[in-house]
Amino acid sequence: MRYKPLSHFFLSAALVCAAAPALASEKYQQAQDMRYGAGLYEYFQGNYFDALSTLMVAEHRGGIRAHADNAALIEGGISLGFGLRQRAAELFEQQLEKNGGETPARYRRLAWLKLAELNYLKEDWPQSAQQLEKSGANDTDLALNLALRTGDLQRAQQLLAGDTLPLKYRVLGHTNLGAALAREQRYAEAIDHYHRASALVLDVDEPPRELSILKDKAHIAAGYAYGLQQRHAQAAEEFRQVRLRTPWADRALLGLGWSSINSGQYQSAVDALQFLAAREPLSTEVQEALAALPYSYEKLERPRAALTAYQQAERQYHSALVELHQLQQSVESLEFSPTNTGTAQRYGWLEAAEAPQLMRENLRYLRPILQRDDFQLRLSELRDLRQLAGVIDNWQQRLPLFDQLIVERERRRGAIVDSYTSAQFDQQVDIARQQYRQLEASLARIEKDSDALALVDKENGERGEFLALTEEAEDRYRKLAALGKVRPQQAQTLKRARGILLWQAGQEYHHNLWQKRKALSELGEQLENADRRRRSADRIAQRAPQLHLLQEKVDAARPQLRTQRREIDAASRSIEASIRRDVIAELARQRRQIQQYLAHTRLAIARLQDAAVQSGEQSGEQPGTGGGAGE
Repeated sequence: MRYKPLSHFFLSAALVCAAAPALASEKYQQAQDMRYGAGLYEYFQGNYFDALSTLMVAEHRGGIRAHADNAALIEGGISLGFGLRQRAAELFEQQLEKNGGETPARYRRLAWLKLAELNYLKEDWPQSAQQLEKSGANDTDLALNLALRTGDLQRAQQLLAGDTLPLKYRVLGHTNLGAALAREQRYAEAIDHYHRASALVLDVDEPPRELSILKDKAHIAAGYAYGLQQRHAQAAEEFRQVRLRTPWADRALLGLGWSSINSGQYQSAVDALQFLAAREPLSTEVQEALAALPYSYEKLERPRAALTAYQQAERQYHSALVELHQLQQSVESLEFSPTNTGTAQRYGWLEAAEAPQLMRENLRYLRPILQRDDFQLRLSELRDLRQLAGVIDNWQQRLPLFDQLIVERERRRGAIVDSYTSAQFDQQVDIARQQYRQLEASLARIEKDSDALALVDKENGERGEFLALTEEAEDRYRKLAALGKVRPQQAQTLKRARGILLWQAGQEYHHNLWQKRKALSELGEQLENADRRRRSADRIAQRAPQLHLLQEKVDAARPQLRTQRREIDAASRSIEASIRRDVIAELARQRRQIQQYLAHTRLAIARLQDAAVQSGEQSGEQPGTGGGAGE
């Protein structure tokens, strides 16, 4: 059984659930490090790539202090999800190198478990077993897989005897244990485990699709195990238990056909093989059925039906060879991953790659290679490289825009600095400061002398106009008084007018004083804003070299991106070439197999025709007169 740890998403989720909340309950009620919190937020949003990037950038800038253990384990889990096994192993080993007091025991157990899973994926079974032992997770599906991989079938049986494993792992475990026993020719024991696997599924009401698939495969495996024991009747019964409308029915029908042939039930064989031979497309099982069906007719002593079936098989084999030749020509120029990926999917790298449409349309020939893990891995790597190439292309297209932005920012910065460092701006600020000092001194004098009339606005309002007229009349009175041309009534009139103005100004003294204070405060704020703008302009001027550094980084990015693009193209060509070689090799294998069937079929046709000729000569009939062998 090939071990796949739940999924790398569940793996990372297990790390987060075990690490982040645990420390929060013991030590913290909330994230104490902003970078750790940002990474955790991105993780729970499903942005795994951003979460990983955030944690790696944080480490580059000095690390995460408050949640270092949590961050390391989470980063390790996400790295493992992205296939960065070496990086994940380094992070887990770092946690194990710490003192037990620094790293809680549950984190150490979790790190040991992840290392065991990593070494299992590397097929280092002994190392994985040792690390699993240290993790204490000795009753998991990984332990079962290790027992099967190392040939410790007794240990595998002990694990399956309990009920600690989930149902699907027990069903799959019994099936794979049966396969291991069958390889040792312990067929009776193998059949027993196949039956246990199917019985577990039968106990489930409305089992899910994957369990039904495992049950079908258990029946098929049990059928072939019976066949190897020459117990063909029991084998046929196992094959009959397989659901008919499934992709695995072909193998069951073929097994039923041969079991019936070997047990002498030729009509039953004809029924199964005839149904299989009529199925589309021309799978490996159908190819074999086309040769086995006429053989069954021969056993039923129906030579004419056998000859017809052989001739039909010959035509189908010939047609399949033509299709394979055309398919190989198409594969030689096939793009296994689309070159125009558009906007790269940032999180699509965790998804399985889709085979090209041409391969999906020819599953009858290419299913074996498409089901291989190494082929799917290379197909995913090729897809990921193409997406990464799209990301680099996008960045290369953005670099000229960055140049323009830097130039525009430099221009704007220059305009701002020039505006606030000019002589005109300084002159305006100096005038404003002089006005501020004058107004401040004036208000101080007014408050000291309680001069309410000084607060009256002579430019606006009826009272200001009255004050201006009064002061003008007083000025004329003083000039006339010097000449002795005034009368006492005039002085009384002027005193009465000023008294009225004083009384009215006194009523509005505090309001007018507040208005002047407000105007003084606003002028002060304007001066402060001017000073802030000047300081801001100075800071902008001081930061000017950063734009040059940014421009240097943009310039340095150009050759780096070109180099990375060439490396990606080279890796893509290498992977695509290996994929193409394997696909062509699979097509060649299919062609050789069909050629063998075709040769056998033509030989059988010649044999039957020769037998018909011999039979005609013995009966005195001339060949070609229609007196061939009858049914």
